[in-house]
This record gives sequence, C-alpha cells and structure tokens, in this order.
Amino acid sequence: MKQTPAYDVAVIGAGPSGSRAAEALAASGHRVVLLERDPEPGLPVHCTGIVSTECFDRYHLPSSLILRSISSFVLRSPSGRSAPVKRNATQAHVLDRIALDRLLAQRAVDAGAELITSATVTAIDWDGQSVRVHGEIASREKILDARVAVLATGHGSRLQRHVGLSTRGEIVSGCQAVVEAPDVDEVEVFTGGVVGFGGYGWLVPWKPGLALAGLLTRRDTMAHLQAHIVKLQEAGRIGAVRELFRLRALPLGVPDRSVVDGVLGVGDAVSQVKPTSGGGIYYGLLGAEAAAQALTEALAAGDVSAAGLAAYDKRWQAMLGPEIRQGYALRRLLEQLPEPVVEQFHRLLSVPGLRRILTTPTFDWHSGPLTSVLNRMTGRSSSRQLQTW
Repeated sequence: MKQTPAYDVAVIGAGPSGSRAAEALAASGHRVVLLERDPEPGLPVHCTGIVSTECFDRYHLPSSLILRSISSFVLRSPSGRSAPVKRNATQAHVLDRIALDRLLAQRAVDAGAELITSATVTAIDWDGQSVRVHGEIASREKILDARVAVLATGHGSRLQRHVGLSTRGEIVSGCQAVVEAPDVDEVEVFTGGVVGFGGYGWLVPWKPGLALAGLLTRRDTMAHLQAHIVKLQEAGRIGAVRELFRLRALPLGVPDRSVVDGVLGVGDAVSQVKPTSGGGIYYGLLGAEAAAQALTEALAAGDVSAAGLAAYDKRWQAMLGPEIRQGYALRRLLEQLPEPVVEQFHRLLSVPGLRRILTTPTFDWHSGPLTSVLNRMTGRSSSRQLQTW
C-alpha cells in the first residue's frame, strides 16, 4: 500500500507568487512546504518593486515597505523631449523588494507552511497520483513526496522545461542598476534606439541619494543598459553605478498551458506578466490566489492530474488573459513604430483629451487606455506619416 505523501503541496520558489500560494493553501489547512533556492527570500533583487495602490491595499501591505509613492511620471521621447503625466492621487508605490519577499514568505510560515531555503529542485516526477520532488537541500540530496506541486520559479528554468510547462517562444529581458542620483525625484520612462528594439528604459527614485536605472528590451539587454546609463551620466543626471541587479527574462503572451499532471504554474513561469511594462508582482499574486482555490478543489476531489487542475487554467485566464492578450498586441504594434512617429506621438500628448486618458487610474489594467491613446494619436497623424509604419 502506497504511503501517504508527507505534504499536500510542494511550492517551488518563494517569490511573491509562490509565497502567496503557500500562504493561501496553508491557511486552508493543507500541509505545505515552500522551497527556496537562495539562502533567504528576496535575494538577489529582480525588479524595481513598483506595485499599484490597488495591489498594495488588496494584500494589506504595511507602509514600512514604501520607499517612494508615485503620482506622476515623465515620458521621454527618443530625442529627450519630456511629456509630464500628472495624476491627482497616488497611483503606485516603490517598495523595498527584499522586505516584500521576506514579508510574504513569513506570512506563509505564519499560516502554517514549512519554509526550506537553500533548496535546489532538479526534478518533479508524477506517478499517476502524486509527485516526488528531487533536489538538494543544503548541498545534500533530498526527495520530498507531495500530492501536487506548484512551480513558481520564474521564467526559463530547467525545471519548467522538465515538467513541460512551456510558454510561447517570445521573451523580453530586463535589468537594472542602483545608481547615485541625489537630484532624481520623479519616475522617468525612456523610449528610442538607446533602449533597443521593443524596449523602454526607466529612472526611478529609490533610497535617499540613489535611483534605479534600468530597461526592458528584446535583445542585447546588457549592452543597451550600459548605453542607457552612459547617456544619463553624460547628461549629468546620475553618478556612479553602485550595484547591478540580475538579468531577468520575461515571457510574452498567454501560454499554451499552465498545468500538467501533478504540477501547476504561477507567476512568470506561466506568463502572468504585463506584456507592456513587464510588471509581474500583482498578476503573480492574483494567479496564486486562483491556484490556491483550484488546488483546494482538486485535492478535495482527489484528482490532481492535468484534467483535475484544468479549472485553474480557465480561472486565471478569465481574469488576466484578455489584458495580457491585448497588451501583447499593443506591444507588437508599438514595436513597429519608427522613431519619427514616436516623436510625433510625444508632441501629441499635449492634446488635453489624450492626456486625460493617460491620467485615468489604470496602473494595472492599462492596455485599454494605451490602445485608446494610440488610436486617438493615429487619427490625428497625417496619412503620409502613417504610411511609414
């Protein structure tokens, strides 16, 4: 007779989506183990840590996490033309990302999950009823048995390919650096060739005297980041680079599948990412909630096969799929625009109607408003300009 697995759920990856899934599952009474590859959650830092006020409030995050609050930003055209976009209320917060990850992991522990760090998972095997998780914990080989696994490793891991959770082939890559910038007090967004094909750059005020300078682009990310930093330094906007964060790949579009037998994916691993900005914290947290609900149902029914987990695919795609698809289509369209047309768009942002669309509170659900802006701008551009697209 087969022995009952030690855990109901093994969650691999203690980033925001993994920790949130572990917390929700443990709070529902499931035996959960949360496995983190690094010695502690939150390191190394992967992103700017910007979340909307909607996300911040939904998850009851403490104000101690806030480094900066954002109510406006500046769009910079390829030539450097600025277009300030101001809003009446705070739209987002720059959070201490290390502290955020640690908080969410601790919430999972407080709910009853077991957190194991320095745990590298190399394989997940399905035997028809449950899974065996193979790996190393503190450099020692270990096998853990669970009824089902949640993959929250981010995009492009070997484990993702091993279990068969493939995503669409298109990716963008992001990277950023901590730079000296005592005079930067507003978020700036950059476009143009210096940030690469299909890319955009940013300069985000961070801790006192410091800022985050980074970019998201299709290819040659590190070379473009270096050019972006040099350009800012030559303009006297920033000083020396203090720290360089890890290069991170992000998938574009809705994946072919987010469940296989005994395994369910959340976060970047299954493209729960905004195609326009690359932001994934909020979408990953929402995906984790959908995952916990679907897993609770599947565990109660005694079926954690791909068929038993299929409700998760439908649930999260109904919530996030339309935004991701529309955002992906918008990204593809924007990538085709030559720089002269982008410059013209920046000039047209002085039109009050277009500016009003951008100032609506849609930080997380922005593909619709951005598409409206693009359509309005297209209508105001001459047919000769549009023929250059």
